[in-house]
Amino acid sequence: MTIRSLEDPLPGGCLCGHVRYRILEDPIAFYVCHCTDCQREGGAAFGLSMLFRRIALAHDQGETRSVDVLLPGGWRTRNATRCAECLVDLWGESSRTPQIIGLSPGTLDDPRAYEPFGNIWTASAHAWVSLAPGPRFERQPEDPIALVRAWQERPREVRSKR
Repeated sequence: MTIRSLEDPLPGGCLCGHVRYRILEDPIAFYVCHCTDCQREGGAAFGLSMLFRRIALAHDQGETRSVDVLLPGGWRTRNATRCAECLVDLWGESSRTPQIIGLSPGTLDDPRAYEPFGNIWTASAHAWVSLAPGPRFERQPEDPIALVRAWQERPREVRSKR
C-alpha cells in the first residue's frame, strides 16, 4: 500500500472553530457505512468513514474530549474524539486498530476533497439512498482490508478532487 504525503495538508476543525487540525497524507480508504449504529450516531441515513494512519493527523489547536463507546453486542469499543466546547465528533478509533483513525469528513474545510468508494452494511441502507460507486457488502466485510484495497486500486485522480 502506497500512502502519499500531501503537499498542501487538508485543514479541518469543529463547528465552533475551537479545534483545528491538518491531515498530512491521502486517506487509506473512504467509504459509506449504512449500519444502524452509524445512522443513530450521526442522526443521518448513513455514516462516512475516511480512514487515515494516526500519524497523518496534526492536531493544531483546541482542547478535545475523548469518549469511549461500547458498541452493541459488546464486541468492540469506539473511541470518539470531540471538541471540548461544541462536542462535534472529529475523529475516532477502534480499540482493535488504534494506529488508524476514522475522520469525520464533514469536519474538513473542504469536505468534497475526496469521494467515497464502497459501501458496507447495505442491508440496513434506506431504500431511497443512492449507493456510492465501488464494492458493496450487505454486512461487515469478512476481509477488513477489502475496502482499503478497493480504494488504493483506484487511480488517485478518480479518488481526489484536489
